[in-house]
Amino acid sequence: MSDFYNDVRKMAVEIALEEVGKKVVEDTGPNRGTHIDKYLKRAFAPLDQGLNWCGMFVNYVFKEAANRCGKTVPWGNTTFWKGSSVINWAYANFDTVVMEFPLLPGDIYVMNKGHIGMVRRTTEEGSDLMFTIDGNQSTFDAGGKSLKARERNFADMDTIIRI
Repeated sequence: MSDFYNDVRKMAVEIALEEVGKKVVEDTGPNRGTHIDKYLKRAFAPLDQGLNWCGMFVNYVFKEAANRCGKTVPWGNTTFWKGSSVINWAYANFDTVVMEFPLLPGDIYVMNKGHIGMVRRTTEEGSDLMFTIDGNQSTFDAGGKSLKARERNFADMDTIIRI
């Protein structure tokens, strides 16, 4: 599956970085915002329930990337936005689960506590760090951003997926 979606993964990272450049913040309340609402809508998520939107952001960028590349995401129009549903989908489609290095740009991860994000830069074996793009990172501090390029520890990951 991964060769077929290679261009989608690359485009998803480009789109995610474009979104980071917009300095996306929760500007209309907790788990809501001008840009965040578009991620929620693309994942068919209710806008009024205060849902964490990390997975909805990943879903958004992949659906947008697939559309630009003339493809569809393999999970279709499901609500691919909670850690448990992403893990369940991955293990039902086991060929998408990454079991070895390197991690590639556009790989999707679910952390041990259910947070969902994506790899933005290749990660080599032996490295503890992953370079990621993460939504739902706001602390509501002055200048705090909800969408960030980050570094994460590989040991905190539950599942890594490559479409």
